[in-house]
Amino acid sequence: MFKPKDTLKNIKPYLIDEYYPKCELKLDSNENIFGPSRNVIDAFKSLDLNFFNLYPCYGELINVLSKRYGFDKENILLTNGCDEAINIILSTYLTKEDSILSFSPSFSMPILYSKVIGADCNQVDYIERWEFSKEALFENIKSETKVIYLASPNNPTGDIIEPSIIEDVLKTCSKQLVLLDLTYISYSKYSECDYFNLVKKYENLICVKSFSKDYALAGLRLGFILTNKGFIEEFKKVISPYSVNSMAVYAGIKALEDVEYLNYIKNEVQKSKEYLICEFTKLGFTPYASEANFILVDFKQKCEFAYNKLRKNGIIVRRFNTEMLQNALRIGIPPIDKAKKIIEALRPNKLLVFDLDGVVFDVSNSYRYAIQKTFEYFTGYPCKPCEMQEAKNLGGLSNDWDLTKHLLNKKGVDVDYSKLVEVFQSIFYDSSKEDYKGAIDNEKLVLGCEFFNELSKKYDLAVFTGRPKEEAFYSLKKFGLDKYFQYFVCLEDVEHGRSKPHPDGLLKIKEYCYYTDICFFGDTVDDAKAGYDASVIMYGIIPPNASNIDETIKSLKNFGAADVLENANKILEYKLFKEEKVCR
Repeated sequence: MFKPKDTLKNIKPYLIDEYYPKCELKLDSNENIFGPSRNVIDAFKSLDLNFFNLYPCYGELINVLSKRYGFDKENILLTNGCDEAINIILSTYLTKEDSILSFSPSFSMPILYSKVIGADCNQVDYIERWEFSKEALFENIKSETKVIYLASPNNPTGDIIEPSIIEDVLKTCSKQLVLLDLTYISYSKYSECDYFNLVKKYENLICVKSFSKDYALAGLRLGFILTNKGFIEEFKKVISPYSVNSMAVYAGIKALEDVEYLNYIKNEVQKSKEYLICEFTKLGFTPYASEANFILVDFKQKCEFAYNKLRKNGIIVRRFNTEMLQNALRIGIPPIDKAKKIIEALRPNKLLVFDLDGVVFDVSNSYRYAIQKTFEYFTGYPCKPCEMQEAKNLGGLSNDWDLTKHLLNKKGVDVDYSKLVEVFQSIFYDSSKEDYKGAIDNEKLVLGCEFFNELSKKYDLAVFTGRPKEEAFYSLKKFGLDKYFQYFVCLEDVEHGRSKPHPDGLLKIKEYCYYTDICFFGDTVDDAKAGYDASVIMYGIIPPNASNIDETIKSLKNFGAADVLENANKILEYKLFKEEKVCR
């Protein structure tokens, strides 16, 4: 069996979209939303195809770059985007005995490439959010540090390192290669030349830049390295001889010619950025100053809810899974009219919270079937539906394992709880099965896509269920309903022993979501009590095939339901809120 080298063992690949996402605004990858210069578009319409059967030649584009920045052609190397530039540099000079030093958070690819090589990766956390500290950098320089990766502006924080500070780093760290990523520099108060000119003074500086963010050529993958001639000669030994395609070269030349368009883009991005910073602040969030074409916003504990509100409105932004950025979203800057749609999508709205069982799903042949069969497994005879409903009306038994245990105890049958759960789950849901996973597949919809599609036009939606998360999402995704909800509280999301009738799940929703008003729909007295104790308007729903409806209505109201609807579909025609309330 062929095994990859050891350095790949704990590396996760960088995930990319397999298909273009269906959305109104794709703002998760910092692409230039405005698109390329008209020069590029018009040139492609009259493109000479005679050279496409030949390998590309790079001289013309390198000449343009050389004249623009005041360097010899030998100082410039074209690359397949900035990613390849970084990989080439690290592959040329970094070994297993070396280490790379960078700040965190920052662009992930230098660390990934370094790990592939087997080099040690040392990342310095920001002391202040988000301000580069050269002192913190100097304190972390080690004897084995060979490369220092810096980005100005930095992704995802948006902060910039002034040219004078870069010069201090170059002087102090003269034994290290300084790899300076200037991908977003066109949107900052400094120009490329403020940094490029340092190459003429310091032998340890290597600059890289792409055409993706400013010239809107991300799909063509074009970048370049600018550094001293000796480095370029070594990089040419490592890079693939024709890594940049002819279309990218052609587009790069045409894009560089249109300086007026680039200035227009920069001005429009700045206007949108200033608008967004102002509006995010008004909404109570924390936008960080940014010198790039994106903005990092701290949504605090409301981050997941805000992210899903944007997705609901067809706006895709970047969410992070690291602790340092867990409450932040990075949002690419679109034109001002699109920026206004971001803010409109994030404004607080009325929030409707749904229990799943008996409200969204008819569980007569799933959960209740599993209760009956588990009861029968231990007793030899089935449990009557009316007995289950009577137990539900008592309260305190929203967990169906607990309900089954209660019914067995009532009959004088004492069973081990873990054995009961094992039997119940074998009947209800077995995730290892390929097709039919158990009684969960017998569920039918009470409220379907048309209902939630209509409801979501007016309200934000959340789920509060006693189901384990895996089972809740299995059913929601099976019926295509998960996309309608912006927040979920399942069994694992509350402390053990604190599920319904405890209000903890609703209190969590109140803490992690934001809204102008809120109400909750459930079908049991535990739902009613949880809503009452959480100070949330609660509406009882009569579950499908319920027995003794009058007793159920009475019980729900006794435990705090504001009203009881005979059918969940009545929600669409029911006046849920009597008056507007201040956003919480």
